[in-house]
Amino acid sequence: MQTGIAGGASYDVFWMNGPNLPVYASQGALLDLQPITGSGGVDLNAFPKPLVDLYTFEGKVYGISRDFDTIGLYYNKDLFDAAEVAYPTPEWTWQDLRSAAEKLTVKDGDTTTQWGYGSTLSDQQNLFNFIPQNGGQFFNEDRTQTMLGEPAACEAILFLTDMVLAGLSPSVAEQQANNPYQTLFPAGRIAMMPGGSWHVARLHEANPAIAVAPLPQGKQRASIIHGLANVVWSGSPHQCEALEFVKFLGSQEAEQILAETATVIPSMNGLQETWVQSVPDIELQVFLDAVEYSVPMPTAPGGAEWQSKLGEVIIGAWSGDIPRDQVCQRATEAVNAALAS
Repeated sequence: MQTGIAGGASYDVFWMNGPNLPVYASQGALLDLQPITGSGGVDLNAFPKPLVDLYTFEGKVYGISRDFDTIGLYYNKDLFDAAEVAYPTPEWTWQDLRSAAEKLTVKDGDTTTQWGYGSTLSDQQNLFNFIPQNGGQFFNEDRTQTMLGEPAACEAILFLTDMVLAGLSPSVAEQQANNPYQTLFPAGRIAMMPGGSWHVARLHEANPAIAVAPLPQGKQRASIIHGLANVVWSGSPHQCEALEFVKFLGSQEAEQILAETATVIPSMNGLQETWVQSVPDIELQVFLDAVEYSVPMPTAPGGAEWQSKLGEVIIGAWSGDIPRDQVCQRATEAVNAALAS
């Protein structure tokens, strides 16, 4: 996206996430959407204020909220039943998760045919939830230094690292060859896996045995909350049409479509219950309840480069290329270098 915009060729309208908004807005790549808000346009009061603020930069509105999402623990009831393991409950702890993963991991000789837990490489859906659950912080107050090396955050990183190294989760190589969310979990190769609310419709269609429970808790409950917004490229040759389209996307009609099709949780106030009822076979209220103990998606002023660098360290650790006792130090060094640049 950045390459296309820099080269003068991009989409008229596209989604934007919170971590990247300051980067695009500060470079003048997005249109100020204030002209299509208010009377006769998009009513910003119809959306939760934190989501409006997430896409406001230096006093200007650059994104119209589309949805929000939280994270739950998806699980396959058939695999739990076959192993005679009780389904996850809201009272589950990290130890309960680990114990169940051990019972649900199946081997045929040296070959793993079923993993108990999918410790995925998606930071938002996996690691980022465990750090605040353990009382950890991502950054210091002014977000100039990371706190991933502190014990609370480090313990969370190592908990998930150990799940992979113990063979309770697909390896990095296996995940890169077969996307857990698209293939391994729907196909019944993984018994349980953390995932965002946006997976509901596709996973239910792929495998009716899939259900969802709250994430297990560490020292406290926590779920990452985030949401996307629709933006307009400032270089669009069709700015008037693009603004009209975004105005429609911010309407109740468009948000209702998202709700009824179980696509995502619509951010417009009053439509979340429609989404909950869209797939009655799954307890979607889990995702709405998670709002009460949610924490914002961590962001840094310079954009998402720090996430990429952290991801490189996690891949190295879970592949066995970085010794366990060096993981948190390496993560700290990598993220701090990204923040400094």
